[in-house]
Amino acid sequence: MNYGRRKHWLGRSSNMTLPNPQFEDVEVTHYKSTNREREYIAGLIENGEIQIEMNYVGGSATDLLITAAKAAGTVRQMEIVVPTTVGASKKWKFTFPCYVKGYERAIPLDDRLTAVMTVKVAGAVTEAAGT
Repeated sequence: MNYGRRKHWLGRSSNMTLPNPQFEDVEVTHYKSTNREREYIAGLIENGEIQIEMNYVGGSATDLLITAAKAAGTVRQMEIVVPTTVGASKKWKFTFPCYVKGYERAIPLDDRLTAVMTVKVAGAVTEAAGT
């Protein structure tokens, strides 16, 4: 996640979703619609939200970064880099503007401490080969 001009790793991530672009449904039903059935066309694209699950370490650099980003509410660039195959040196990169929408922390009695950061994709998503 970019904070100012610097990139910051989100440490101890264990699971995440990727952008999921979907068209909004725009209803275009009219009086002559066949069999009085609703008709739709594809509207604008909504890129949705991303959830990143991680081990929670209170006061860590990641915890402080996410807390500050959520409090600020500003749109910043995020980059997610994933391997194309297991063990491969080639990567695939997703880049997009986003803001931190939520940060949920769990402290169970008999399990590891976890956190889930939810970010809202705030614009176009670029996919490309990465390094």
